[in-house]
Amino acid sequence: MTGPRNQPRRKEGKPASDDPVLIELGEQLAQRRRETGRVQQDVASAAGVSRSTLHTIEHGGAGVRWEKVVAVAEELGLALKLEGRG
Repeated sequence: MTGPRNQPRRKEGKPASDDPVLIELGEQLAQRRRETGRVQQDVASAAGVSRSTLHTIEHGGAGVRWEKVVAVAEELGLALKLEGRG
């Protein structure tokens, strides 16, 4: 079945926090999800998180458990990596 609920929207939302690192991380995850043509519910279910949690992550929200962020990244075929600032 195809319809509006099965296609990712290209909507930009308001950030859920003021933390630029979380906002950038969320933007990258949302961009990857859209590039793969998946909707939030699909990715959230496959990663074992709620759609609401995925929404919060994609909008840079604070307070999400790290393992949930990792699960979403892995479901999208991404690996999280820390880099030095210098």
